[in-house]
Amino acid sequence: MSNSGKLLLGPERIPYRLRLSRRRRSVGLTVTDTGELLVHAPQGLAQAAIHRIITKNRAWIDKKQAERREALNRLEAGKVYYRGKAYGVRFISRGLTDIRLAGDDLLISLKNSHTDPWPQLFDWYCREAASHLTGRIDYFAPRLGLGPPTRLEVRNWRRRWGECRPDGHLRFNWRLVLLPPEIMDYVVVHELAHLLVPGHPPGFWREVGKYLPDYAQRRSWLKVYGSPFLTWKFEASEDGAEQAGPATSDKIPAQKG
Repeated sequence: MSNSGKLLLGPERIPYRLRLSRRRRSVGLTVTDTGELLVHAPQGLAQAAIHRIITKNRAWIDKKQAERREALNRLEAGKVYYRGKAYGVRFISRGLTDIRLAGDDLLISLKNSHTDPWPQLFDWYCREAASHLTGRIDYFAPRLGLGPPTRLEVRNWRRRWGECRPDGHLRFNWRLVLLPPEIMDYVVVHELAHLLVPGHPPGFWREVGKYLPDYAQRRSWLKVYGSPFLTWKFEASEDGAEQAGPATSDKIPAQKG
C-alpha cells in the first residue's frame, strides 16, 4: 500500500511517500534519485511515530536531497555523455560510420528522419564500454596478480555498476562509459579486488588503495554524481532534450517507531 503525506515542521512541509507493509517491523527511510523521500513502515503504525522518525533524521534527509538535486542539475539538456564529457548531438543523413565524435558533437547517421536514435546509440555505447573496460582490466589485472577474466559481460543495469564471481567472471554496467575515466577505473579495481578479498573488510579497501590511493574520493563521486546516470537515456524530441528518471536511492537503517 502506498500513499502520500506531509510533515509540518515550523513553516516548512516535508513531503513524503508512504509505503505500508504487513511484513515490516520497523521504519525505513529512502531518498530516491530525484530526491523524493520514501517512508517504508509497518501497516498500522501511528502517523505520529512516523513523523518522529522523520524529524529525528531531518539532517540526513536534507543532506541526501541536496546531493540528489545537485547531481541532477549537472545533467545538461539536449546532450549525450561519453567518458565524463557532455556532447551535443548532430543527426546526419549519411556517414562512413553510424556514430562518431567530431569536436564537441556526437554525429549520428540515421537512415531516415523518423528513426529512433536510441537503439543505435545504445549499441554504440555498449561496444565502447566493452572496449574501454577490456583495456582497463588488461591494465589492472596483472598489477593485482590476476590473470584475464574467464568472461566479461556488459550489462544494462539500473541499480549497480559492477559484479564479480569467484570463477573470475566479471560484469559491468555499460553506463560506466558515460562517466569520467577515473570512475571506470575505480569500479574495475573494486571488482578485481573482490577476486582477492571477498566482501568489504578493511583488507579489501587496503587492496584497492594499493592501486588507487584516492579511491575514497572516487567512490564518493560515484555515489553522489553517478546515480542520475543509472537511468539516463537520450530521447530525441523537437527541442532536443533528453530525460532521466528515478533509479537509485540512499537509505537509512530501519528504525523502530
